[in-house]
Amino acid sequence: MFEIKRYTPDLATEWNQFVATSKNGTFLFDRNYMDYHADRFTDFSLMIYRRGKLYALLPGNVDGDTFYSHQGLTYGGLLMNGKATAADVVEIFKLLAEKWRSMGLKKVVYKPVPWIYHEQPSEEDLYAIVEVFDVRITRSLSTTISREQPNTWYRIRKSGAEKALQAGVVIEETEDYQPFWKILSANLQERYSLKPVHTLDEIMLLHERFPEQIRLFVAKEDCETIGGCVLYLTNQVVHSQYIAANPRGRELHALDGLFEQVISLSFCHHRFFDFGISTENQGTYLNKQLIYQKEGFGGRGICYDWYKWLL
Repeated sequence: MFEIKRYTPDLATEWNQFVATSKNGTFLFDRNYMDYHADRFTDFSLMIYRRGKLYALLPGNVDGDTFYSHQGLTYGGLLMNGKATAADVVEIFKLLAEKWRSMGLKKVVYKPVPWIYHEQPSEEDLYAIVEVFDVRITRSLSTTISREQPNTWYRIRKSGAEKALQAGVVIEETEDYQPFWKILSANLQERYSLKPVHTLDEIMLLHERFPEQIRLFVAKEDCETIGGCVLYLTNQVVHSQYIAANPRGRELHALDGLFEQVISLSFCHHRFFDFGISTENQGTYLNKQLIYQKEGFGGRGICYDWYKWLL
């Protein structure tokens, strides 16, 4: 009943069309996004057909003896259309297990799309992998605000937004990523000895490809950028991909002022505003200071899970 094919670039149009109409896909699975870092990963994305028609997709890559879904993405997992049934998805994972074993693979790391991004209920895969495999879970915690049931802001966040306004901090959208990237890079280096996942050239390329989905809002004092936030917009969710402020921005509470405007604008069209994870070391350490700041804007916990199993 099912046929599994490995993705090749000549299938990009068919792949992208399925992503656009799937019940749990986002623009991160469009090949124009996925393939910006194709040189870093050995792509082994799979396309599942049922009676000759595309039924599901599994973005993925192989590293050593492990299949990942996908190392270069925040989340991955099986992408399904509205016709996908639980029994079919169980059968698909049994067939995937056979394929992975035939390739000599020994392990799978599976990162499903969190439910806040789903257009329809889409957790058939989470049931299927538990039925078919002996699964171990790694769990990270994100902070999300619901438009339908927002929580009250902490007083410190409200006060900060008022101080930013009084100080004349201006919030605006811009396509000039360079000033913000300097602030972001300096912060990550100072606090964690890390660099942004994307280089400046990469984020500008992705913004050019997805101008409506990848957007930058900055806080300015006298025309100088002192903080900002890169947002990823999907149908359901506005996700803050990067957040940073320089010392002057922190002094003026620029991010409090920025999020007061950005969250309000987001809820005109989206159900959720997601700040991203506040856990480190694959979820084993909670950055309490970071999550306190996000919870201060009214956010509460959403899990980003990784499922691992041996073949």
